[in-house]
Amino acid sequence: MYACKFECQTGEDFAEPAGSEHINIRGTELAYSMNGIPRLTRGYATRVLRTRSGMRRGALLAGSSLLLTYMCWDNKYVSCESIKGIKQFNSGPSDPDQSNTISLLSDKEVTQRLRQMEKSYYVQRGRGVLRYDLAQLPSNAPIEDDHVEQVITVPASSGGQEDADLYFFGVFDGHGGPYTSAKLSQSLVPYVAHQLGQIYGDSAFSEGGPESFSAATDSAITSAFKNLDRDLVYGALGKLFEDPTKQNLVSALPAISGSCALLTMYDSNKKIIKCAVTGDSRALLGSQNSSGQWTVKALSVDQTADNPEEVERIRAEHPGEPGAVRNGRVLGSLQPSRAFGDYRYKIKELAGKVVGDLPGHLRVYFRREPRDFRTPPYVTAEPVITSTKLDSDAKFMVLASDGLFELLTNEEIAGLVVNWMQHSKDAHFKHSAGIQKDIHGARFIPPVTDLSTHKEHQRRVFSRTGQSSSPMSILDDANAATHLIRNALSAGGNKDYVSTLVSIPSPMSRKYRDDLTVTVVFFGEEQDPVKIDGQLVPNHEATSPLKAKL
Repeated sequence: MYACKFECQTGEDFAEPAGSEHINIRGTELAYSMNGIPRLTRGYATRVLRTRSGMRRGALLAGSSLLLTYMCWDNKYVSCESIKGIKQFNSGPSDPDQSNTISLLSDKEVTQRLRQMEKSYYVQRGRGVLRYDLAQLPSNAPIEDDHVEQVITVPASSGGQEDADLYFFGVFDGHGGPYTSAKLSQSLVPYVAHQLGQIYGDSAFSEGGPESFSAATDSAITSAFKNLDRDLVYGALGKLFEDPTKQNLVSALPAISGSCALLTMYDSNKKIIKCAVTGDSRALLGSQNSSGQWTVKALSVDQTADNPEEVERIRAEHPGEPGAVRNGRVLGSLQPSRAFGDYRYKIKELAGKVVGDLPGHLRVYFRREPRDFRTPPYVTAEPVITSTKLDSDAKFMVLASDGLFELLTNEEIAGLVVNWMQHSKDAHFKHSAGIQKDIHGARFIPPVTDLSTHKEHQRRVFSRTGQSSSPMSILDDANAATHLIRNALSAGGNKDYVSTLVSIPSPMSRKYRDDLTVTVVFFGEEQDPVKIDGQLVPNHEATSPLKAKL
Protein backbone atom coordinates (compact mmCIF):
# COMPACT_ATOMS: atom_id res chain seq x y z
CA MET A 1 0.00 0.00 0.00
CA TYR A 2 1.30 3.45 -0.89
CA ALA A 3 0.03 6.85 0.14
CA CYS A 4 0.10 10.41 -1.15
CA LYS A 5 -0.73 13.24 1.18
CA PHE A 6 -2.50 16.33 -0.16
CA GLU A 7 -3.13 19.78 1.21
CA CYS A 8 -5.93 22.17 0.25
CA GLN A 9 -5.24 25.88 -0.04
CA THR A 10 -7.99 28.42 -0.54
CA GLY A 11 -7.90 30.72 -3.52
CA GLU A 12 -4.81 29.36 -5.26
CA ASP A 13 -4.76 28.06 -8.81
CA PHE A 14 -3.56 24.51 -9.02
CA ALA A 15 0.06 24.19 -10.03
CA GLU A 16 1.74 20.84 -10.36
CA PRO A 17 4.93 20.90 -8.32
CA ALA A 18 8.25 20.50 -10.02
CA GLY A 19 9.45 16.95 -10.02
CA SER A 20 6.09 15.36 -9.32
CA GLU A 21 6.00 11.82 -10.60
CA HIS A 22 3.58 10.32 -13.09
CA ILE A 23 2.24 6.83 -13.47
CA ASN A 24 0.98 5.13 -16.60
CA ILE A 25 -2.57 3.79 -16.43
CA ARG A 26 -3.79 1.89 -19.48
CA GLY A 27 -1.58 3.91 -21.77
CA THR A 28 -2.73 7.27 -20.35
CA GLU A 29 -0.46 9.60 -18.42
CA LEU A 30 -2.04 10.36 -15.07
CA ALA A 31 -0.44 12.84 -12.71
CA TYR A 32 -0.53 12.02 -9.04
CA SER A 33 -2.03 15.46 -8.65
CA MET A 34 -5.31 14.17 -10.18
CA ASN A 35 -5.71 17.41 -12.15
CA GLY A 36 -9.07 18.01 -13.76
CA ILE A 37 -11.42 16.84 -11.01
CA PRO A 38 -12.81 20.28 -10.24
CA ARG A 39 -15.56 19.47 -7.76
CA LEU A 40 -13.36 17.49 -5.46
CA THR A 41 -12.11 20.35 -3.34
CA ARG A 42 -15.01 22.75 -3.79
CA GLY A 43 -12.86 25.47 -5.30
CA TYR A 44 -9.76 24.69 -3.27
CA ALA A 45 -6.49 24.09 -5.03
CA THR A 46 -4.61 20.88 -4.41
CA ARG A 47 -0.83 20.56 -4.05
CA VAL A 48 1.17 17.35 -3.97
CA LEU A 49 3.49 17.22 -1.01
CA ARG A 50 4.88 13.71 -1.33
CA THR A 51 4.62 10.87 -3.83
CA ARG A 52 5.86 7.34 -4.20
CA SER A 53 6.05 5.21 -7.31
CA GLY A 54 4.44 1.88 -8.12
CA MET A 55 0.78 2.82 -7.81
CA ARG A 56 -1.70 1.38 -10.26
CA ARG A 57 -5.01 3.00 -9.43
CA GLY A 58 -6.38 5.53 -6.99
CA ALA A 59 -9.00 7.99 -5.87
CA LEU A 60 -8.88 11.44 -4.33
CA LEU A 61 -10.94 12.30 -1.28
CA ALA A 62 -11.53 15.88 -0.18
CA GLY A 63 -10.93 17.43 3.21
CA SER A 64 -8.68 19.93 4.88
CA SER A 65 -5.90 17.31 4.90
CA LEU A 66 -6.32 14.42 2.52
CA LEU A 67 -4.88 10.94 2.47
CA LEU A 68 -4.88 9.17 -0.89
CA THR A 69 -4.20 5.46 -0.65
CA TYR A 70 -3.68 3.05 -3.54
CA MET A 71 -4.01 -0.72 -3.34
CA CYS A 72 -1.79 -2.75 -5.64
CA TRP A 73 -3.82 -5.95 -5.64
CA ASP A 74 -6.97 -6.75 -7.59
CA ASN A 75 -9.68 -5.90 -5.04
CA LYS A 76 -8.96 -2.17 -5.29
CA TYR A 77 -9.86 -0.04 -2.27
CA VAL A 78 -9.48 3.61 -1.39
CA SER A 79 -8.57 4.64 2.15
CA CYS A 80 -10.83 7.03 4.05
CA GLU A 81 -8.65 7.38 7.11
CA SER A 82 -8.76 11.16 7.13
CA ILE A 83 -12.53 11.45 6.60
CA LYS A 84 -14.58 11.20 9.74
CA GLY A 85 -17.78 9.22 9.86
CA ILE A 86 -16.94 6.78 7.04
CA LYS A 87 -18.01 3.28 7.92
CA GLN A 88 -17.70 -0.06 6.19
CA PHE A 89 -20.14 -0.36 3.29
CA ASN A 90 -21.10 -4.03 3.53
CA SER A 91 -23.23 -6.28 5.67
CA GLY A 92 -20.72 -9.10 6.01
CA PRO A 93 -18.21 -9.73 8.78
CA SER A 94 -15.98 -6.79 9.52
CA ASP A 95 -12.46 -6.89 8.14
CA PRO A 96 -10.25 -4.62 10.21
CA ASP A 97 -7.95 -4.06 7.23
CA GLN A 98 -10.82 -2.80 5.06
CA SER A 99 -13.22 -1.26 7.59
CA ASN A 100 -12.19 2.23 6.55
CA THR A 101 -12.07 1.86 2.77
CA ILE A 102 -14.23 2.42 -0.28
CA SER A 103 -14.20 -0.16 -3.04
CA LEU A 104 -13.54 1.11 -6.54
CA LEU A 105 -16.12 -0.17 -8.97
CA SER A 106 -15.13 -2.23 -11.99
CA ASP A 107 -15.56 -0.73 -15.46
CA LYS A 108 -18.73 -2.78 -15.90
CA GLU A 109 -20.14 -1.58 -12.58
CA VAL A 110 -19.31 2.05 -13.43
CA THR A 111 -21.20 1.73 -16.70
CA GLN A 112 -24.15 0.10 -14.97
CA ARG A 113 -24.34 2.97 -12.50
CA LEU A 114 -24.07 5.59 -15.22
CA ARG A 115 -26.86 3.93 -17.19
CA GLN A 116 -29.21 3.01 -14.35
CA MET A 117 -31.42 6.10 -14.87
CA GLU A 118 -31.19 6.63 -18.63
CA LYS A 119 -33.97 6.54 -21.19
CA SER A 120 -34.44 7.45 -24.82
CA TYR A 121 -37.43 7.85 -27.13
CA TYR A 122 -37.93 8.24 -30.86
CA VAL A 123 -40.56 10.90 -31.51
CA GLN A 124 -42.33 9.62 -34.63
CA ARG A 125 -44.74 12.50 -35.09
CA GLY A 126 -43.11 14.26 -38.04
CA ARG A 127 -43.17 17.65 -36.36
CA GLY A 128 -39.58 18.67 -35.95
CA VAL A 129 -38.45 16.57 -32.96
CA LEU A 130 -36.70 13.30 -33.84
CA ARG A 131 -35.57 11.91 -30.52
CA TYR A 132 -34.74 12.77 -26.94
CA ASP A 133 -32.33 11.17 -24.48
CA LEU A 134 -32.31 11.55 -20.69
CA ALA A 135 -29.87 10.45 -18.01
CA GLN A 136 -29.34 11.08 -14.31
CA LEU A 137 -26.54 10.28 -11.92
CA PRO A 138 -27.38 10.71 -8.23
CA SER A 139 -25.02 12.16 -5.69
CA ASN A 140 -27.60 12.71 -2.98
CA ALA A 141 -29.60 9.73 -1.77
CA PRO A 142 -32.28 9.96 -2.93
CA ILE A 143 -31.46 12.16 -5.90
CA GLU A 144 -32.84 15.67 -5.44
CA ASP A 145 -33.22 16.39 -9.18
CA ASP A 146 -36.25 15.56 -11.28
CA HIS A 147 -37.40 16.08 -14.86
CA VAL A 148 -40.37 16.08 -17.22
CA GLU A 149 -40.92 15.27 -20.91
CA GLN A 150 -44.43 15.75 -22.27
CA VAL A 151 -46.19 16.40 -25.56
CA ILE A 152 -49.48 18.28 -25.71
CA THR A 153 -51.42 18.57 -28.96
CA VAL A 154 -53.31 21.78 -29.62
CA PRO A 155 -56.19 21.30 -32.12
CA ALA A 156 -56.19 23.59 -35.14
CA SER A 157 -58.30 26.68 -34.53
CA SER A 158 -59.51 26.89 -38.11
CA GLY A 159 -59.74 24.80 -41.28
CA GLY A 160 -56.61 24.32 -43.31
CA GLN A 161 -54.32 24.56 -40.27
CA GLU A 162 -52.45 21.64 -38.75
CA ASP A 163 -52.69 20.65 -35.12
CA ALA A 164 -49.73 21.98 -33.15
CA ASP A 165 -47.55 19.88 -30.90
CA LEU A 166 -46.20 21.58 -27.79
CA TYR A 167 -43.12 19.67 -26.64
CA PHE A 168 -42.23 20.30 -23.00
CA PHE A 169 -38.83 19.34 -21.61
CA GLY A 170 -37.93 20.28 -18.05
CA VAL A 171 -35.09 19.83 -15.55
CA PHE A 172 -35.69 20.54 -11.87
CA ASP A 173 -32.61 20.87 -9.69
CA GLY A 174 -33.72 20.37 -6.12
CA HIS A 175 -31.99 21.29 -2.87
CA GLY A 176 -32.77 20.51 0.74
CA GLY A 177 -34.63 17.36 -0.29
CA PRO A 178 -36.37 15.85 -3.35
CA TYR A 179 -39.87 17.08 -2.54
CA THR A 180 -40.04 20.35 -4.49
CA SER A 181 -38.48 18.98 -7.66
CA ALA A 182 -40.79 15.95 -7.55
CA LYS A 183 -43.80 18.24 -7.24
CA LEU A 184 -42.62 20.33 -10.18
CA SER A 185 -42.23 17.26 -12.37
CA GLN A 186 -45.86 16.40 -11.65
CA SER A 187 -47.50 19.81 -11.66
CA LEU A 188 -45.59 22.47 -13.60
CA VAL A 189 -46.60 21.42 -17.12
CA PRO A 190 -50.30 21.07 -16.14
CA TYR A 191 -50.18 24.56 -14.59
CA VAL A 192 -48.59 25.95 -17.76
CA ALA A 193 -51.02 24.07 -20.02
CA HIS A 194 -53.97 25.49 -18.10
CA GLN A 195 -52.73 29.03 -18.63
CA LEU A 196 -51.84 28.41 -22.29
CA GLY A 197 -55.30 27.00 -22.94
CA GLN A 198 -56.65 30.50 -22.55
CA ILE A 199 -54.16 31.78 -25.17
CA TYR A 200 -54.30 29.06 -27.80
CA GLY A 201 -58.07 28.82 -27.51
CA ASP A 202 -58.65 32.54 -28.06
CA SER A 203 -58.60 33.62 -31.70
CA ALA A 204 -58.03 37.23 -30.61
CA PHE A 205 -54.51 36.34 -29.49
CA SER A 206 -53.63 34.30 -32.59
CA GLU A 207 -54.91 37.06 -34.85
CA GLY A 208 -53.09 39.81 -32.98
CA GLY A 209 -49.76 39.13 -34.65
CA PRO A 210 -46.69 37.10 -33.58
CA GLU A 211 -45.38 39.67 -31.11
CA SER A 212 -48.70 39.93 -29.32
CA PHE A 213 -49.07 36.15 -29.19
CA SER A 214 -45.50 35.73 -27.91
CA ALA A 215 -46.05 38.28 -25.14
CA ALA A 216 -49.30 36.61 -24.13
CA THR A 217 -47.56 33.22 -24.04
CA ASP A 218 -44.79 34.60 -21.84
CA SER A 219 -47.37 36.07 -19.49
CA ALA A 220 -49.21 32.74 -19.31
CA ILE A 221 -46.03 30.81 -18.47
CA THR A 222 -45.04 33.37 -15.85
CA SER A 223 -48.49 33.16 -14.23
CA ALA A 224 -48.25 29.37 -14.13
CA PHE A 225 -44.85 29.45 -12.39
CA LYS A 226 -45.98 32.01 -9.82
CA ASN A 227 -49.33 30.32 -9.19
CA LEU A 228 -47.73 26.95 -8.57
CA ASP A 229 -45.20 28.42 -6.14
CA ARG A 230 -47.98 30.30 -4.35
CA ASP A 231 -49.89 27.04 -3.92
CA LEU A 232 -46.76 25.18 -2.81
CA VAL A 233 -45.70 27.72 -0.20
CA TYR A 234 -48.64 29.80 0.94
CA GLY A 235 -51.34 27.22 0.26
CA ALA A 236 -49.69 24.16 1.80
CA LEU A 237 -48.12 25.97 4.76
CA GLY A 238 -51.31 27.89 5.46
CA LYS A 239 -53.19 24.62 5.68
CA LEU A 240 -50.53 23.13 7.93
CA PHE A 241 -50.57 26.10 10.30
CA GLU A 242 -54.36 25.92 10.45
CA ASP A 243 -54.47 22.15 10.96
CA PRO A 244 -51.05 20.82 12.10
CA THR A 245 -51.32 17.14 11.17
CA LYS A 246 -48.77 14.74 9.75
CA GLN A 247 -50.77 14.50 6.53
CA ASN A 248 -50.66 18.27 6.07
CA LEU A 249 -46.95 18.23 6.86
CA VAL A 250 -46.35 15.79 4.00
CA SER A 251 -48.24 18.14 1.69
CA ALA A 252 -46.05 21.02 2.89
CA LEU A 253 -42.71 19.29 2.26
CA PRO A 254 -42.36 20.87 -1.23
CA ALA A 255 -42.50 24.27 0.50
CA ILE A 256 -39.76 23.32 2.98
CA SER A 257 -37.25 22.06 0.41
CA GLY A 258 -36.56 24.00 -2.78
CA SER A 259 -35.87 23.60 -6.47
CA CYS A 260 -34.75 25.50 -9.54
CA ALA A 261 -36.84 25.00 -12.67
CA LEU A 262 -35.86 24.97 -16.33
CA LEU A 263 -38.76 24.40 -18.72
CA THR A 264 -38.63 24.61 -22.50
CA MET A 265 -41.64 24.52 -24.82
CA TYR A 266 -41.29 23.91 -28.55
CA ASP A 267 -44.26 24.88 -30.74
CA SER A 268 -44.11 22.66 -33.84
CA ASN A 269 -46.20 25.04 -35.96
CA LYS A 270 -44.45 28.28 -35.07
CA LYS A 271 -41.01 26.62 -34.84
CA ILE A 272 -40.32 28.60 -31.66
CA ILE A 273 -38.71 27.48 -28.42
CA LYS A 274 -39.79 29.21 -25.24
CA CYS A 275 -37.23 28.73 -22.48
CA ALA A 276 -38.35 29.64 -18.95
CA VAL A 277 -35.77 29.49 -16.16
CA THR A 278 -36.09 29.95 -12.44
CA GLY A 279 -32.65 29.37 -10.93
CA ASP A 280 -29.35 28.21 -12.33
CA SER A 281 -30.08 25.28 -14.63
CA ARG A 282 -29.29 25.98 -18.28
CA ALA A 283 -30.45 25.16 -21.81
CA LEU A 284 -28.19 25.18 -24.88
CA LEU A 285 -29.02 25.10 -28.59
CA GLY A 286 -26.54 23.46 -30.98
CA SER A 287 -26.58 24.45 -34.64
CA GLN A 288 -24.61 23.70 -37.81
CA ASN A 289 -24.53 26.13 -40.72
CA SER A 290 -24.28 25.31 -44.43
CA SER A 291 -20.48 25.46 -44.21
CA GLY A 292 -20.43 22.73 -41.58
CA GLN A 293 -19.43 25.03 -38.73
CA TRP A 294 -20.95 24.30 -35.33
CA THR A 295 -22.17 26.89 -32.86
CA VAL A 296 -23.82 26.78 -29.45
CA LYS A 297 -26.03 29.37 -27.80
CA ALA A 298 -27.37 29.47 -24.27
CA LEU A 299 -31.14 29.89 -24.19
CA SER A 300 -31.05 30.98 -20.55
CA VAL A 301 -28.89 32.99 -18.16
CA ASP A 302 -27.99 31.56 -14.76
CA GLN A 303 -29.88 33.26 -11.95
CA THR A 304 -27.57 33.25 -8.97
CA ALA A 305 -26.41 35.72 -6.37
CA ASP A 306 -23.22 36.03 -8.44
CA ASN A 307 -25.16 37.49 -11.38
CA PRO A 308 -24.87 41.32 -11.15
CA GLU A 309 -28.34 41.83 -12.61
CA GLU A 310 -29.87 39.54 -10.01
CA VAL A 311 -27.92 41.20 -7.22
CA GLU A 312 -29.13 44.61 -8.39
CA ARG A 313 -32.73 43.38 -8.50
CA ILE A 314 -32.63 41.95 -4.97
CA ARG A 315 -30.94 45.03 -3.51
CA ALA A 316 -33.52 47.28 -5.19
CA GLU A 317 -36.31 45.22 -3.63
CA HIS A 318 -34.65 45.41 -0.19
CA PRO A 319 -33.06 48.87 0.15
CA GLY A 320 -30.94 49.45 3.18
CA GLU A 321 -30.29 45.73 3.68
CA PRO A 322 -26.66 45.03 2.80
CA GLY A 323 -27.07 41.48 4.04
CA ALA A 324 -29.73 40.66 1.44
CA VAL A 325 -26.91 39.40 -0.77
CA ARG A 326 -23.56 38.52 0.71
CA ASN A 327 -20.80 36.08 -0.12
CA GLY A 328 -22.45 35.32 -3.46
CA ARG A 329 -25.62 34.01 -1.84
CA VAL A 330 -29.07 35.29 -0.95
CA LEU A 331 -28.93 36.18 2.75
CA GLY A 332 -25.52 34.53 2.72
CA SER A 333 -27.11 31.10 2.32
CA LEU A 334 -28.90 30.31 -0.97
CA GLN A 335 -26.91 30.40 -4.20
CA PRO A 336 -29.75 30.46 -6.78
CA SER A 337 -31.54 33.79 -6.61
CA ARG A 338 -34.84 32.34 -7.85
CA ALA A 339 -36.43 29.07 -6.80
CA PHE A 340 -39.64 27.22 -6.04
CA GLY A 341 -40.38 26.31 -2.44
CA ASP A 342 -37.73 27.55 0.00
CA TYR A 343 -40.34 28.99 2.38
CA ARG A 344 -37.62 30.24 4.74
CA TYR A 345 -36.64 32.92 2.21
CA LYS A 346 -40.21 33.94 1.48
CA ILE A 347 -42.43 34.18 4.56
CA LYS A 348 -42.21 35.13 8.22
CA GLU A 349 -45.77 34.25 9.17
CA LEU A 350 -49.12 33.28 7.71
CA ALA A 351 -52.35 34.58 9.18
CA GLY A 352 -50.47 35.56 12.31
CA LYS A 353 -48.97 32.10 12.79
CA VAL A 354 -45.29 31.16 12.60
CA VAL A 355 -43.32 27.94 12.49
CA GLY A 356 -42.67 28.21 16.22
CA ASP A 357 -46.40 27.74 16.84
CA LEU A 358 -46.34 24.22 15.39
CA PRO A 359 -46.13 21.17 17.68
CA GLY A 360 -42.59 20.06 18.40
CA HIS A 361 -42.84 16.81 16.42
CA LEU A 362 -43.64 18.84 13.29
CA ARG A 363 -41.34 21.76 13.99
CA VAL A 364 -38.24 19.58 13.68
CA TYR A 365 -38.75 19.43 9.89
CA PHE A 366 -38.25 23.19 9.56
CA ARG A 367 -34.96 25.04 9.49
CA ARG A 368 -34.58 28.35 11.24
CA GLU A 369 -34.80 31.53 9.22
CA PRO A 370 -31.59 32.95 7.74
CA ARG A 371 -29.68 35.78 9.36
CA ASP A 372 -30.82 39.31 8.35
CA PHE A 373 -34.25 37.97 7.39
CA ARG A 374 -36.26 41.22 7.60
CA THR A 375 -38.50 41.98 4.61
CA PRO A 376 -39.41 38.78 2.75
CA PRO A 377 -39.71 37.50 0.14
CA TYR A 378 -36.07 37.51 -0.92
CA VAL A 379 -36.48 34.69 -3.45
CA THR A 380 -39.04 34.44 -6.25
CA ALA A 381 -40.19 31.72 -8.62
CA GLU A 382 -40.90 34.20 -11.40
CA PRO A 383 -39.06 32.95 -14.50
CA VAL A 384 -37.04 34.76 -17.11
CA ILE A 385 -38.30 33.69 -20.55
CA THR A 386 -36.54 33.76 -23.91
CA SER A 387 -37.89 33.01 -27.39
CA THR A 388 -35.82 31.41 -30.14
CA LYS A 389 -36.95 30.79 -33.71
CA LEU A 390 -35.60 27.49 -35.04
CA ASP A 391 -34.42 26.99 -38.60
CA SER A 392 -32.89 24.05 -40.42
CA ASP A 393 -29.51 24.77 -38.82
CA ALA A 394 -30.78 23.83 -35.34
CA LYS A 395 -29.75 20.24 -34.59
CA PHE A 396 -30.08 19.66 -30.85
CA MET A 397 -30.87 21.17 -27.47
CA VAL A 398 -29.28 20.29 -24.12
CA LEU A 399 -30.99 20.92 -20.78
CA ALA A 400 -29.06 20.22 -17.60
CA SER A 401 -28.83 20.96 -13.92
CA ASP A 402 -25.96 23.17 -12.83
CA GLY A 403 -23.79 20.19 -11.91
CA LEU A 404 -22.97 19.65 -15.59
CA PHE A 405 -21.92 23.26 -16.11
CA GLU A 406 -19.55 23.08 -13.17
CA LEU A 407 -17.61 20.47 -15.15
CA LEU A 408 -18.00 21.44 -18.81
CA THR A 409 -18.19 24.66 -20.83
CA ASN A 410 -20.97 25.33 -23.32
CA GLU A 411 -18.54 24.63 -26.17
CA GLU A 412 -17.43 21.33 -24.65
CA ILE A 413 -21.00 20.17 -24.09
CA ALA A 414 -22.01 20.97 -27.66
CA GLY A 415 -18.80 19.47 -29.03
CA LEU A 416 -19.40 16.25 -27.13
CA VAL A 417 -22.92 15.96 -28.54
CA VAL A 418 -21.60 16.58 -32.07
CA ASN A 419 -18.89 14.01 -31.45
CA TRP A 420 -21.51 11.51 -30.29
CA MET A 421 -23.76 12.19 -33.30
CA GLN A 422 -20.89 11.66 -35.72
CA HIS A 423 -20.22 8.21 -34.28
CA SER A 424 -23.79 7.17 -33.48
CA LYS A 425 -25.36 4.13 -35.11
CA ASP A 426 -28.68 5.98 -35.24
CA ALA A 427 -29.78 6.33 -38.88
CA HIS A 428 -30.77 9.95 -38.24
CA PHE A 429 -27.10 10.86 -37.84
CA LYS A 430 -25.42 8.48 -40.29
CA HIS A 431 -24.62 11.25 -42.79
CA SER A 432 -22.61 13.25 -40.25
CA ALA A 433 -18.97 13.76 -41.15
CA GLY A 434 -16.40 11.64 -39.33
CA ILE A 435 -13.68 13.17 -37.18
CA GLN A 436 -10.05 12.41 -36.59
CA LYS A 437 -9.43 9.23 -34.64
CA ASP A 438 -6.64 8.85 -32.14
CA ILE A 439 -4.47 5.74 -32.21
CA HIS A 440 -5.76 4.82 -28.73
CA GLY A 441 -9.38 4.89 -29.93
CA ALA A 442 -10.29 8.20 -28.32
CA ARG A 443 -12.04 10.93 -30.31
CA PHE A 444 -11.14 14.58 -30.54
CA ILE A 445 -13.98 16.95 -29.66
CA PRO A 446 -14.78 19.09 -32.71
CA PRO A 447 -14.54 22.88 -32.40
CA VAL A 448 -17.72 24.79 -31.49
CA THR A 449 -18.19 28.56 -31.27
CA ASP A 450 -20.20 29.91 -28.34
CA LEU A 451 -22.60 32.64 -29.48
CA SER A 452 -24.23 33.12 -26.06
CA THR A 453 -24.95 36.57 -24.74
CA HIS A 454 -24.25 37.49 -21.11
CA LYS A 455 -21.54 34.84 -20.90
CA GLU A 456 -19.99 36.78 -18.05
CA HIS A 457 -23.08 36.01 -15.94
CA GLN A 458 -22.94 32.25 -16.49
CA ARG A 459 -21.52 29.83 -13.96
CA ARG A 460 -17.84 29.23 -14.52
CA VAL A 461 -16.40 25.77 -14.92
CA PHE A 462 -14.23 24.73 -12.00
CA SER A 463 -10.52 25.13 -12.68
CA ARG A 464 -8.97 22.11 -14.36
CA THR A 465 -5.33 23.00 -14.57
CA GLY A 466 -3.35 20.31 -16.32
CA GLN A 467 -6.11 19.13 -18.67
CA SER A 468 -5.03 18.70 -22.27
CA SER A 469 -5.67 21.60 -24.63
CA SER A 470 -7.19 19.01 -26.98
CA PRO A 471 -9.57 17.06 -24.73
CA MET A 472 -10.94 13.81 -26.08
CA SER A 473 -14.24 12.10 -25.54
CA ILE A 474 -15.14 8.62 -24.38
CA LEU A 475 -17.57 7.03 -26.83
CA ASP A 476 -19.08 4.18 -24.82
CA ASP A 477 -22.77 5.10 -24.68
CA ALA A 478 -25.78 4.84 -27.01
CA ASN A 479 -27.54 7.51 -24.93
CA ALA A 480 -26.33 11.05 -25.65
CA ALA A 481 -27.17 12.30 -22.14
CA THR A 482 -25.23 9.46 -20.51
CA HIS A 483 -22.39 10.29 -22.89
CA LEU A 484 -22.33 13.85 -21.54
CA ILE A 485 -22.35 12.74 -17.90
CA ARG A 486 -19.58 10.19 -18.43
CA ASN A 487 -17.39 12.72 -20.20
CA ALA A 488 -18.14 15.47 -17.67
CA LEU A 489 -16.53 13.23 -15.04
CA SER A 490 -13.60 12.27 -17.25
CA ALA A 491 -11.55 15.51 -17.17
CA GLY A 492 -10.96 15.39 -20.90
CA GLY A 493 -11.32 11.70 -21.65
CA ASN A 494 -9.67 9.88 -18.73
CA LYS A 495 -11.66 6.80 -17.73
CA ASP A 496 -9.91 6.54 -14.37
CA TYR A 497 -11.43 9.83 -13.24
CA VAL A 498 -14.85 8.51 -14.17
CA SER A 499 -14.26 5.33 -12.20
CA THR A 500 -13.16 7.26 -9.14
CA LEU A 501 -15.98 9.79 -9.07
CA VAL A 502 -18.70 7.22 -9.76
CA SER A 503 -17.35 4.84 -7.12
CA ILE A 504 -17.61 7.30 -4.22
CA PRO A 505 -20.90 6.52 -2.45
CA SER A 506 -23.50 8.94 -1.16
CA PRO A 507 -23.47 11.04 0.96
CA MET A 508 -19.69 11.42 0.66
CA SER A 509 -19.98 11.90 -3.11
CA ARG A 510 -21.75 15.22 -2.51
CA LYS A 511 -18.39 16.71 -1.56
CA TYR A 512 -17.07 15.92 -5.01
CA ARG A 513 -19.95 16.32 -7.47
CA ASP A 514 -23.58 17.36 -7.61
CA ASP A 515 -26.60 15.39 -8.76
CA LEU A 516 -26.49 15.35 -12.55
CA THR A 517 -29.58 15.48 -14.77
CA VAL A 518 -29.23 15.91 -18.54
CA THR A 519 -31.73 15.90 -21.40
CA VAL A 520 -30.69 16.03 -25.07
CA VAL A 521 -33.36 16.78 -27.70
CA PHE A 522 -32.61 16.24 -31.41
CA PHE A 523 -34.37 18.34 -34.05
CA GLY A 524 -34.97 17.50 -37.71
CA GLU A 525 -37.46 16.09 -40.17
CA GLU A 526 -38.09 12.38 -40.41
CA GLN A 527 -37.02 11.15 -43.85
CA ASP A 528 -38.89 7.83 -43.70
CA PRO A 529 -42.66 8.49 -43.97
CA VAL A 530 -43.40 4.98 -42.74
CA LYS A 531 -42.06 5.95 -39.32
CA ILE A 532 -44.39 8.93 -38.94
CA ASP A 533 -47.12 7.18 -36.99
CA GLY A 534 -47.71 9.69 -34.18
CA GLN A 535 -46.03 7.51 -31.57
CA LEU A 536 -43.26 7.94 -29.03
CA VAL A 537 -41.25 4.73 -29.34
CA PRO A 538 -38.76 3.59 -26.68
CA ASN A 539 -35.17 3.34 -27.89
CA HIS A 540 -34.24 0.21 -25.97
CA GLU A 541 -30.56 0.38 -26.83
CA ALA A 542 -30.29 3.67 -24.91
CA THR A 543 -32.81 2.94 -22.14
CA SER A 544 -32.09 1.16 -18.88
CA PRO A 545 -34.10 -2.07 -18.55
CA LEU A 546 -36.99 -2.14 -16.16
CA LYS A 547 -36.23 -3.76 -12.84
CA ALA A 548 -38.47 -6.53 -11.65
CA LYS A 549 -40.58 -5.65 -8.63
CA LEU A 550 -40.79 -8.42 -6.07
